[in-house]
This record gives sequence, structure tokens and C-alpha cells, in this order.
Amino acid sequence: MECHGPTFLCTLSTFVPLLLNYQTPEDLASTKQLTDGDEYDFIIVGAGPAGCVLANRLSEVSNWTVLLLESGGEEPELANVPAFVPYISHTRLTWNYTTQPGDIICRGEPCSTVNGRALGGGSVANNMLFNRGNGRELDDWARLGNTGWSYEDLLPYFKKWENNQDPLIAKDREHHATGGPQSVGQFPHEDKNDIFILKAFQELGYKVTDVNGFNQTGVTRLQTFQQDGERMSASRAFLAPIRKSRKNLRIVTNVRVTKVVIDEDTKEARGVEYIWENDRNSRGIIRATKEVIITSGSINSPKILMNSGIGPSDVLEPLGIKVIADLKVGHNFQNHIHSTELHFNLRRDQEVLPKSEEVFQDLLTYTAKRKGPVASEGVFDIIAYIHSRYSDPSENFPDIQIYFTPHLLYNGTIFKSPMAYYNRISVAQDIVRPRSRGYITINTTDPFSQPLIHLNYFSDKHDVDVLVDSYNFVVKKLAPKLEAFGYSLNTTPAEVCKDFIFGTDEYWHCTIKDIEMLTNHFSGTCKMGPSSDSTAVVDPRLRVYNVKKLRVADASIQPVIVSGNTNSIALTIGEKAADMIIKDCL
Repeated sequence: MECHGPTFLCTLSTFVPLLLNYQTPEDLASTKQLTDGDEYDFIIVGAGPAGCVLANRLSEVSNWTVLLLESGGEEPELANVPAFVPYISHTRLTWNYTTQPGDIICRGEPCSTVNGRALGGGSVANNMLFNRGNGRELDDWARLGNTGWSYEDLLPYFKKWENNQDPLIAKDREHHATGGPQSVGQFPHEDKNDIFILKAFQELGYKVTDVNGFNQTGVTRLQTFQQDGERMSASRAFLAPIRKSRKNLRIVTNVRVTKVVIDEDTKEARGVEYIWENDRNSRGIIRATKEVIITSGSINSPKILMNSGIGPSDVLEPLGIKVIADLKVGHNFQNHIHSTELHFNLRRDQEVLPKSEEVFQDLLTYTAKRKGPVASEGVFDIIAYIHSRYSDPSENFPDIQIYFTPHLLYNGTIFKSPMAYYNRISVAQDIVRPRSRGYITINTTDPFSQPLIHLNYFSDKHDVDVLVDSYNFVVKKLAPKLEAFGYSLNTTPAEVCKDFIFGTDEYWHCTIKDIEMLTNHFSGTCKMGPSSDSTAVVDPRLRVYNVKKLRVADASIQPVIVSGNTNSIALTIGEKAADMIIKDCL
């Protein structure tokens, strides 16, 4: 395929995805470890962040046998390069689902999603940002009846997995820890434009803060899930150090779990049905003597439950699925509403667009030392939390997150390149406490069909109002500060909104339909709640209501989405789930 872009970057954009898609013979042969009728104490379905934590912690009990099943494959070495994140999407490492058409955004067409599909799950495909969210959200979980899930309750679990590599942050022992399996720290390479963006916010009165510490409102160069310039996925952190030494842990890749096997009389989970991804005629059943734990994420966990007979009866019965438990599976679907409709052009001296020979040298430097621009994501690690007019600025509870996405614009088209190289910066704005709710459902029992994803964005007008306020903040307050440093706001109207005047509220309302990118922070579809909550799917110990020996433990259990990136909360859910399971089952 002909590539229209800078010569050496064309080479990267051609060959890196090919290498990411390659699976070794050993990886493909992983399924040979699985035999129909095998029995384990615990079966964990999905090797995302929570699943990796659970596999590690449960296998610490030496007399327990643990099986971790993952439909994707091993994580390739190239996926560990921070700047290569754009190449990961739409490869074998992601599910590549699309949403249902008809939503306001994406001009009414399906939107693309990026969900991790490999050992490590979303931690292999995300942008690595270490961002827990706001403690008040967790206190709200507890106020909803989820005993044991307040910020005070969860902080020890956040710290349990953390290995903070930045001494200045790590010295805050109240909020941070060292020595855990999961390393976090700032990228070893600081982008030259970071300082200008930080200064712009400081001139607006925002202080540099640790958003994972006491105060979330402000601006920061965020820490990331990396160690010495390499991505540190949950698989590398929690599985790689133990998988060869713990004989009681088995990890099998390229296996798709189709349903949970449930005894209809006792309503007890007995195991799982599976199909090999590369041989769909090969299938079987694996037994669990203690528990089945679903950790497949906010899209696939509800799909597995519904195919197992756990979900809304009005969805299951027309498909011929016997209803085991009539629960609101797939409801309460949440995601941070995201927009990158504002763009800044850069002066030539601010662009990071080296010649081919310089890119080649950067790659050599990274290969030898894990340093240089390739050991970063450009300006993506600068984030700020601000208050809209609908949020009380006296409270440490901001409702907008702003960060910056580097793009390479070549001949008028965005060219997929390593994030370290760019000549334009888009301002990304996230509504971190959306009120709109969507849902996930199924319309077939085919395990290889994708679930139906209904975003239902902007169904609550409040979300529109907050986003418009965020646009106005960037244009009226942030842009003048950045323009003083040489940035130039692109005020050319979007084609779909050319009949409106750029910068007016009417224009902003129009641009909503032009939003095409999602944050992929999907949450809430297997809601945690007390027995009095008719919309809850799992109880505060993550046990599925009305089914014994079955839990869900991933981002789908969030009753309300946290305002941070979901990798951190997923790891913490895994830690707390492991603690509860050990106490319940020992």
C-alpha cells in the first residue's frame, strides 16, 4: 500500500503494525495446555488489569490452582515502546468494536472503540496515564450502600500495587507507595512543549499539583505506567515475574470463553465453556471447584453474563437463552465524554518533526538506552483538572479534564506516526462526571459477534452544557496564554458546522455531532450495589446476585465512573477482589 507521508515515518507506519500483529508459534500453541474437563479451584476470565492482579494474588495461596484465560495473545515487545501507542489500535491487540449508529456523535455513524485484547488487556493499548480519579467519587460509592469501597477503604489497595519511581512524589507516603508490582513514573524524556503548556495554566492561576495526591484541581506532568522508558502493562507487572515459578498458575491465551456453566437447580457456577480462537471447531468445558471470576471488561463481561443466562429477561428470552438471574446486566453504561475539536498550530521551532535520519537516530537511542523522544508520548502527559461554571470551585471536585494530543498533519491529513513527532496539538476535553447513560446488549447467541454498544451520549443536557463551557474556557482563557508562547488557535470552522460562527455557543452545539474519538474508559455495566438496589448486578463483595460462586471484578462494577483513567481503578478493584476472595474461600 502506498504511503503518503514522511519517508522514514512511512516505513514505521507500514511495518510496526505488521510486527504487532505477528504471533509466535508458542503463543498460538498455548491452547494445547487446555484439556476439556480439566478442573481448577479458580477460573479467571480475561487478563486485563484486574485479571492479572487476581491471577497473581490468588496463586500466592500455594494449595489453590488458578487458571487465567485470555482470548488475545501475548504482548509483543514493540507494544512496550511508549511513542508507538497509535500503531496498537486496530491490530490483534484490540477488539476493534464499533458502536451502534444513531448517536449524536460520529455524525450518526458507528464510532470506533479501542479495547485491549491481549495479556494485560487495556494496559497494553492505553496511553499509560496514572490517574486514580477523585476520592470523593469513591466516598459516593460507599454512600450508595457499597460498604468497604470508600476512598479511605481503597487507598491501601491503590498503594498496594504501586511502585512509584519519582522520589519527590514517592515521599508523600500518605498517598503513594514504593515496592508494589506496578511501576509508575514520569517519562524519562520531557517534551520541549510541556513547559509552555504548564506555564499557560499557571498564568491562569492553576497550581502544579499531584492529581493522585491531596488536591486534584490544577495542572501536572502526569506519571505513567512505565519503567525505565518502557510501558509497564499489568501483564509485565503481575504475570511475568511469577508465571514460570508458580506451578499452581496456568495462563492460556487465544481462548474465548463463551459462557459460564451454571447448575440450573442450585444456581451455582460450575465452570466455563470455551472455544479456541484459531480453531473454532475445538471447544470444551473447564470446571471450577471454588469460583469463576469474570474480568473481561465493561463490554465483554456483560456479554458473557448474558450468554450465560444472567441479564434482562426481555433480552435473553427472545434469543432462547434460559434466564438464570434477571438482572440489569449491560445497563448503567458510562464513559468520559471526549472532544478534540480545538487545535493549535505551532511555530516551526516548536514542531517536533525531525528528518528521517534523526528519527532513525532516535530509535537507536531508544533501543540502546530507552531514552529520547521515543520514550515519551509528546505532550500527552500534561493534564489539567478545572471547574466548569456548574461545579463549585471551592470544592476539590473538578468536572473537566483537559489534556493535549500531538498530531502530525501532513498534506492536510493526520498521519499516524509515533506520538513524539508532531506539528499540531489538539486540546482534548473530557467530561469526567457525565450524567448520560448508555447500555450494552446482545441480539445473537453467536459468541463471535460483537455486543451492541449504545453510547447514548448527551442524553442528559447537563453534559452538553459542561462541554460548551469547556470549549469556551479553552478559546477565551487558555488560547490567549498559549498564543503568547507562539501557538496559534485554528479558528477554521469544521466543515459540518461552517454555517455557524466559530466560538459561539451555537457553533459548539454543532461540533458535538463531529466528535469521533472515544476515551474508551468504559464502565458501569455490571453495577455494584446493595441488595436494595434493583439495578445492581453484583453485591459489595462483587458476587453476582442470585448465582453462587460467581463474581465480576473489573471496571464494569463501578456504580459511578471515576474521574481518572480506568487502568488505576481496575488494578485496585483487582486487589480488593483478591483480598475478599481469599478471606471468603480460605
